[in-house]
Amino acid sequence: MEYSRIEKILASLFVVFLLLASINFLRELENIPQRPNYEYYQEKYGIKALLENQSRLMELDRQLFEVYQKAESNLTEAERVYLFKREEYRVALESGNATEELKTEYLKAKEEYERVYFQYLGAKSAYEQTHEKLEELNSKIQELMQKANEEYRRAYNAYRLKVLILKLLFAVPIFIASLLLLRRYKNIYTSSLIAYSSLLLIYLLLSAIWSTVQLIGLSLFGAFATLLALYYLRKEYFKPERVYKRRIAQNKCYNCGFPVKDDYLYCPNCGAKLKEKCEHCGALKPIHLQFCPYCGQ
Repeated sequence: MEYSRIEKILASLFVVFLLLASINFLRELENIPQRPNYEYYQEKYGIKALLENQSRLMELDRQLFEVYQKAESNLTEAERVYLFKREEYRVALESGNATEELKTEYLKAKEEYERVYFQYLGAKSAYEQTHEKLEELNSKIQELMQKANEEYRRAYNAYRLKVLILKLLFAVPIFIASLLLLRRYKNIYTSSLIAYSSLLLIYLLLSAIWSTVQLIGLSLFGAFATLLALYYLRKEYFKPERVYKRRIAQNKCYNCGFPVKDDYLYCPNCGAKLKEKCEHCGALKPIHLQFCPYCGQ
């Protein structure tokens, strides 16, 4: 049965609108099962409190590191002054020019060096202890995060399975009903329904693949679908019989595609025979036509 262009356009719009409504409905189905909340698993393992402690400890670690660096710099400078004063006083003693002022400066530099050295040891010890606690806390948080992630992943996979089952319970019956209607009533309406339900199932399949393996899976599916499409086109559209009839309709040689005229018996390009005698009326008709254009047999 032939259909007008407007009927075909309306049928296509019918499929598009149904598909958009169904996709929106499928998205609403995702809200029926309870979606797992990642924060719940963080609270379950006490990760949130540990993260707050980690933040405070990191700030303290940063401050203590700055104090430690400053103490180290002060120690370097105090050591430089102390070594200089000690050498100066030693030389003065060996030359007999030592004075009380040089001795006082030397002893003062020594006391300052010792004081700064003990400050450095205290700052270093405080920083190392805090840093060690921070590393232990980081290790504990990482361990608990791994457990929380594993449990959340299991819960999320179960949620996705429930959503997929709900979507299939919606899409598969529509596809089966459309298929049964198409087998009983072959018209543009049932063809539109089967196209809609097929596209809906393809959408579900692509969604499942994308959520599972994302780009890699979609690429593999696309490559497989492309190969199937190429095979179908090669088998159906590029069949020799179809190619021959298409070329004959375009006034071309069925064999090489060279332009020919109606009175040509052989192709001037490849020499292929273009006409044959009809068995019923005896008229010369183009080769590879199923019916004679003169007698219809």
